Amino acid sequence: MPTDLVGRIRVVWTSSAVLPAVSIWSAVYAALVVTGVGFDTGYLNYGWQLIPWDVLTSDPWRSLWYLHVQPPGWNLFLGAPSWISPLSDRVTVQALMLVAALLVVVLAVRLAERLGLGRRAATALALVATLHPEVLKGAFEPNYELGVAALLLAVCLAVLRLDRNARFSRAFVVLSIVLTVLVMTRSLYHPILIPLILVPLGLWGRRSFTQRGLVVAVLVPLVVVGGWMVKNQALFGHANLSSWFGMNLQRAVIPVLDLDELEEMYADGAVSDIAMIGPFGRYSLYESVVEPCEPSRAHRSLAEPMRTTDPVSPNFNYECFLPLFDQAGEDAWAVIREHPEAWLEGRLWSLRTTFAVADRPGQSSSIVMRVLDDVYSVGRLDYRGVLSTEGWGTPIYGRLVAPTDFGLILVPVYGALVMAGVATAIRGLRRRSMTAEDWTIGLASSLALFTVVVGAVAELGEQSRFRTAVDPLATVVVGVVVVRLVGGWRTRRVTRRASGQSQAESVGS
Repeated sequence: MPTDLVGRIRVVWTSSAVLPAVSIWSAVYAALVVTGVGFDTGYLNYGWQLIPWDVLTSDPWRSLWYLHVQPPGWNLFLGAPSWISPLSDRVTVQALMLVAALLVVVLAVRLAERLGLGRRAATALALVATLHPEVLKGAFEPNYELGVAALLLAVCLAVLRLDRNARFSRAFVVLSIVLTVLVMTRSLYHPILIPLILVPLGLWGRRSFTQRGLVVAVLVPLVVVGGWMVKNQALFGHANLSSWFGMNLQRAVIPVLDLDELEEMYADGAVSDIAMIGPFGRYSLYESVVEPCEPSRAHRSLAEPMRTTDPVSPNFNYECFLPLFDQAGEDAWAVIREHPEAWLEGRLWSLRTTFAVADRPGQSSSIVMRVLDDVYSVGRLDYRGVLSTEGWGTPIYGRLVAPTDFGLILVPVYGALVMAGVATAIRGLRRRSMTAEDWTIGLASSLALFTVVVGAVAELGEQSRFRTAVDPLATVVVGVVVVRLVGGWRTRRVTRRASGQSQAESVGS
């Protein structure tokens, strides 16, 4: 290898943490593949959030146009490249997920560096954040946790680049675009997040705005998110990003209610037959208790109640599900009003579920994955416990007790992140000034809190998946805060020692 090329590689390697982190992460990924971790395409066949895979990949654009159960981002990310690619779906999607995983690594490194860590510390912290088995397994399945993790990191990195100077408008437009992509990818992140984030930051940097930058930053979410909602209103009569929220709310509330009380509400006409059948079943289960329905459009994404790729999985984008989703929401609200204690019990159960950790990595055939899981189990202070649904009318796991591990260290990590955000806000108010770094830490805290709280309020049983998408961001920001606290403590200790020695020398003389 020529000497000048070696020199260039050495300069790149030592100038930034990106190349070392990506190289080490890629080596671990390769070791996992070699030791038996394969890519699992099962989600493509049954994934509730996806348009039926054979429909999506044969006609992606019309499929996306007729999508109503979810925002279109993840279907677009997986479906369009698979439609274009000459390679098999397995190879194409695995490559997409590998790109998403590497993007998480790069963004984690850059965020750590921009927050002030040196190359080695940023490399180590990014690897801790991205080699976590719950994060790492996302590279081997086409779920959207990795994509969301990358977007959350990108949002915070975009805020960190908001210097109040001539480049503010450009950075603000980038932030607006990333926020729009996040909202259009996962329904958990409600459109209200966009103004809640952009308005305060816009006021903070208002003197640095150009008129063109402000217009573009406002138009991007208005046209994309607003346009999609208008499209859904025109086609389906629902101006939202996810039509199944009502049934999702039913799943979050009704299973907790005692069966006798549910039957009493049903006898009184307070809830419908759909509440008694349960959420997210095959359309045929509800067909006899609802008005006859015929899809108004012939496109397969709307006209077929079941998936051909998986014989037992419904196509929840089937047009006739729409009135069922609405009725399920009405039933859920009726239960919440009459039995708020059931809703509260479900929320407390969901908050506990947030800190449950997956057991799949520990059962992997790969020795590399098992070793990683053992190491992280110790670091997380895993505790074997149970998720009990005893006393519920409809246990969601089909049994009363589900054994699981809880990562005890996750509770103080997320607590520390929220406290860091609060402390930053208080400090900024006292100074009457906020820096881009202050906003970044505050936003990371707010996004983590939003994910945990909203995920617990309107969902049941998926909270640990929601948390997994935030874990890389939480790890990086809390790691930076801890490094700063330790560094500050050491500095004060050295200063006190030097001051003590100086006073001793003064007395001695």
